[in-house]
Amino acid sequence: MSDPRPDQLLKRFERERKIRAEAEAIAERVTGELYASQLELQRLNLALETTNEELQEANQSLRDFVAMASHDLRSPLTAMLGWASTLVARWDGLKDENKRAAVETIEDNGRRLARLIDELLTISTIESGGLTTRAEIVGFREAIETVAATFSDGVSEITFDYPNGLALLVDSDHLQRILTNYVGNALKYGAPPIAVEAQEEAEWVEIRVRDEGPGVPEDFVPRLFGKFSRAEDDNTRSKPGTGLGLSIVEGLVKANGGETWYEPNHPQGSCFALRLRKVA
Repeated sequence: MSDPRPDQLLKRFERERKIRAEAEAIAERVTGELYASQLELQRLNLALETTNEELQEANQSLRDFVAMASHDLRSPLTAMLGWASTLVARWDGLKDENKRAAVETIEDNGRRLARLIDELLTISTIESGGLTTRAEIVGFREAIETVAATFSDGVSEITFDYPNGLALLVDSDHLQRILTNYVGNALKYGAPPIAVEAQEEAEWVEIRVRDEGPGVPEDFVPRLFGKFSRAEDDNTRSKPGTGLGLSIVEGLVKANGGETWYEPNHPQGSCFALRLRKVA
């Protein structure tokens, strides 16, 4: 058999080159598709993990809400219904002072329920993105004096340290609620001396509320600003509370462009801090 002619060899070479090129193109396309599929699979796995974490958090929040509702909603409601039933059944036989005591108990528990409902509505508004903020110039002195007036029984245990003329750019109602919560927590869970401090840091005003109580357990700090979060220790277990206050504070501060955090106080106790925009 005679050897292939040069033109036949050239055609065969060209055919083989095209086949190799097509095979390489197919292999490259398949490799790219496999890589894209792997990336998509990784993205879906990450999304699934995130969804699972969100579901776990939602389930935990639901369990926490049920636990809170079973106690903090039921207790005042039970007291109100009990005293109301007593008044209805024994009205004519009760002394005036007993009637007054019963009505005052009903009023106290009614106010407790109203505060709880307000907290639930506030956290719901924050989480739904429906919170409205009205930024205005607020003098820190006026704000903290108003807050201190609400704690007339414990104000003698509080010291205040802030520069004259300090002003913030914030929703005044939100600032009142934020400071009231921080100071109230220090009086409720901490121990004197309690100090309220504010200072300027660049474009911010940093506010700290310190106490010298037992402080926050280290393992609980990451959950401190979470919903329905309450440390399970002797200091908090004996005191009423829903675990919503600090979560509301964090939401209000964020809505006003700031941030919150916790740091241990020295030599002991707690320090709850936040920063908000100062007036330029």
